[in-house]
Amino acid sequence: MNELQLPRLISNHMVLQRNKEIHIWGRDLPGHRVMVSFRGEEAVVQTDEKGNFSLFLQKQEAGGPFSMLFRDDLGNEEVVGDVYIGEVWFCSGQSNMELPMNRVKDRFPGDVADCKNTQIRTFKIRENGVFTAPLAEPESGEWKSVQPETILDFSAAGYYFAKALQELLKVPVGFIDASLGGSLIESWMSREMLHGMTAELALAEKYSDAAFVKEQLLKNEQQSNAWHARLDAADQGLKQHWEKECYNNENWGMVTVPFRFDEVEELKGFIGSVWLKRNFTVPQEMAGKPAKLWLGTIVDSDVAYLNGQQVGITYYQYPPRKYEIPKGLLREGTNTIVLRVISEKAQGRFTEGKKYAIFNEQGEIPLDGTWSYCIGAACEHVPETDFVNWKPTGLYNGMTAPCHKYTIAGVNWYQGESNTHHPDNYLDLLRRMIEGYRKEWNDPKLPFQIVELPNLMVDMEGAEEGWRVLRELQRRSAVIPDVDVAVTIDLGEDNDLHPQNKKDLGKRLALLAAARLGIPVESKGPEVTEITVASDEANNLRTIRLTCSHAEGLHASSEDKGKEILDFEVVNDNGEVLQPKTQIKGQEIVLTIPDKETEVKLIRYCYRTSNIGALVYNQAGLPMSPFVRRVYEETV
Repeated sequence: MNELQLPRLISNHMVLQRNKEIHIWGRDLPGHRVMVSFRGEEAVVQTDEKGNFSLFLQKQEAGGPFSMLFRDDLGNEEVVGDVYIGEVWFCSGQSNMELPMNRVKDRFPGDVADCKNTQIRTFKIRENGVFTAPLAEPESGEWKSVQPETILDFSAAGYYFAKALQELLKVPVGFIDASLGGSLIESWMSREMLHGMTAELALAEKYSDAAFVKEQLLKNEQQSNAWHARLDAADQGLKQHWEKECYNNENWGMVTVPFRFDEVEELKGFIGSVWLKRNFTVPQEMAGKPAKLWLGTIVDSDVAYLNGQQVGITYYQYPPRKYEIPKGLLREGTNTIVLRVISEKAQGRFTEGKKYAIFNEQGEIPLDGTWSYCIGAACEHVPETDFVNWKPTGLYNGMTAPCHKYTIAGVNWYQGESNTHHPDNYLDLLRRMIEGYRKEWNDPKLPFQIVELPNLMVDMEGAEEGWRVLRELQRRSAVIPDVDVAVTIDLGEDNDLHPQNKKDLGKRLALLAAARLGIPVESKGPEVTEITVASDEANNLRTIRLTCSHAEGLHASSEDKGKEILDFEVVNDNGEVLQPKTQIKGQEIVLTIPDKETEVKLIRYCYRTSNIGALVYNQAGLPMSPFVRRVYEETV
């Protein structure tokens, strides 16, 4: 048996960080010598009493592919092949970092079809919550290069960042993807980072009990299964097979898709199953051909039937409903589509602004408009799920900590949505996490790149304040040394928590990383550096001038919200909010308001979940961040 063992991260196809000492480690029998040979350098180390070995190789310039040889004094040998040296980044956060290329392939089809690139690689760590202690090594993952057969599993944000950075720097780029949808920042922090936070540490301790965690997971499964079983047993549509074409639905009600359930009197506050049906006509040229069925997004889950045959199923609200219709199912003339939709929390919806259609190369049939509907069964509120791995320290211990020994260039952090319910301490949490990660990676200046929350309007009832407060705190994190912020106020989708344009996001992150390395690129949008207030007594006006940096070619633009700037607000010392007239003059933004007998206290820009007018950009196409500024404060 070969006792020489290497960790998952040190394996075929890995990317090593250039221009930093390269940390290499592994295991063998205690007290034995291990030799490592790489690019003409040989290093020898002896394993400790537990069989661990660790050494550092000299700094290297970018290049590859290379091989790394390991040999012990027992004659065991391991060769790690296809090794590149370049830039290595740790990409972490929640669903918008995790979102795979498979979810954006329809937005960027050419990027998937023509993607092969051996100099872009990822190491994906699967969901793993651990509450007892930090793991020494990742329990999943392998290095993969970009190939048609691998790219759909790549993090879209991570891939587009790596692609843009590789093009800017002309060196290989690898990224470690440790992300999980729905996770809170506390999930990605150690107990040391949470020092003094009593409630969070108590939760971490509670979930360190393996028996308790097992019980919670079993409870989740049993409660969910029981709820769905009760609903299914009562559902008249399942009993009477409403999915069949022959079922007579002449007594059903009518709705107009897209719609929210609370817009229909019978469905207000409804929890349970609702069946929807629509007949449509297929022309001869589309009949018999494979096609796609797109149904936007639906809250919460659905099953889709076409001419009595199931063609799609989605179990929760967020994924776009994109189903494949097989060859031979569409027929010329009248066809029937039936949906069974389950609303779990009285928030049922067919999301507005999405595509509802059947289409192929021969044509397209719109499916928005009038549908018939009938309630299958009502049910009580679905039991709450205990998302165990979102609890404090779990994901840090199981996914982040095992990577600290691997040398990296920096961290991309795309998270915050799940913390908007309690946003006030988010900047403190970011500081704690950044300081902790820098300590564990033994790099006090390790760059961090924070992705700001984007524009969003759907599902914002009661959450608006938390969203804008947290985004402002993300902006303020730029005061932490070696922290940059990527602005995304124009990259979201007002009707989707998971915007598809990860391509421009990746470019913005890459520009920040490249600029830090001295590449002469504009990496930031306009930033206010000075605010001056003056009165025009003759016209009874007050003028506020915002002087900006990164303001070459300052202009306003929007794809769908006009050309007028409407998102600046002036708050006086009485708390009154005024919307000023806004003009761009050179590298200044000039705000004009009536000259009331009050002092200007705050200037706010886009201090809402989404913009209502044109946004401010520089000539590089980078937007100004939403902000809140006291008039006489230092630049923050």
